[in-house]
Amino acid sequence: MENIQKTFCLLKSEAYITGKNVFIEQRIKESGLVISERWKVRLTFSDIFRLYDGWIPRIASTMRFPPLFKLDMYILEGANAINRMYSLKHKIRYEIWGWEYRKGGFLHAPDTLEEARRHKLIIENRIIEVFIV
Repeated sequence: MENIQKTFCLLKSEAYITGKNVFIEQRIKESGLVISERWKVRLTFSDIFRLYDGWIPRIASTMRFPPLFKLDMYILEGANAINRMYSLKHKIRYEIWGWEYRKGGFLHAPDTLEEARRHKLIIENRIIEVFIV
């Protein structure tokens, strides 16, 4: 029996600034994961501090999730969705960064089932709009 799960992918501001948001959405669809909903969210500084442990990720993320920016969050479904999206986010980052590959940037997706639950609880309090896809 397949392990059907839900997870999410939150686009960071540089995805929009560099025009990579469409590329990221395309790569998710090509992976076989189903985008069931798209949420427009606006995070606060407090949310960012709750999402990330450690000062460096928090500081870097405040620039990537600016409070005035409406961000897209895709709700994704599929077999083993959390692990698949975890692998896909690194592949997408590598494709965007090329030889300058860096760990972070462009999108956030949870690494584990527990992180997915915790982060979704934080983010769902900041929904501005919901679109069923």
